Amino acid sequence: MNWKNIFSFGRSKETEFKLEQSGISDEALEIIKRNINGRLQPFYKSNLYTDNPPEIAGICLAVNQDEAEPIVLKLMEELKSINYLPFICESDREKIAIMPGSDQFDILKLQQTNGDNYEINNDMVISKLKEWNRRYPFKIIGGDYDWVEANFETFPQRGDLKAIAKEIYNFCPDIVEQGSGSINGLIEEMKETRKLYLWWD
Repeated sequence: MNWKNIFSFGRSKETEFKLEQSGISDEALEIIKRNINGRLQPFYKSNLYTDNPPEIAGICLAVNQDEAEPIVLKLMEELKSINYLPFICESDREKIAIMPGSDQFDILKLQQTNGDNYEINNDMVISKLKEWNRRYPFKIIGGDYDWVEANFETFPQRGDLKAIAKEIYNFCPDIVEQGSGSINGLIEEMKETRKLYLWWD
């Protein structure tokens, strides 16, 4: 099947994007096609600390903001068995990416998610989220170099919620100081959204 025509492949800044470079199988592309129409583009691994040329790590597609999360959740279910990870990859929620993999924390590794202004590196972010995930399982649905968003599958109970909110604040002060304004405000946001959201300015 000519996926290049179906997805309206274009050119990147310098060279034509070849599907083989993305690591996305025909089976995965069929699933993606059933759920979303759009121009397929290369998705590049973040390269924050070196001058190495960017590496293609998957594909990305533009979406409407209000459709980003529902599309990602649907793709998660349909791509899980063949080991692909869909996620929102930009803070404006107008683009999603799909990469090969089965470990959701690979999204953060690929995006090099960090809190560098608080001396929190990528390994520390991944380690902390794995710790929280063991206590309160969640699904990572989005992330970039300075933020991560996840939906709780097991939401903290009332007694635990204040404790985890304090932990979140200590690890990511900006989420309160430039967001909810207080621990209680963060707790209310978490109750409303059922989300774990971290963002470092």
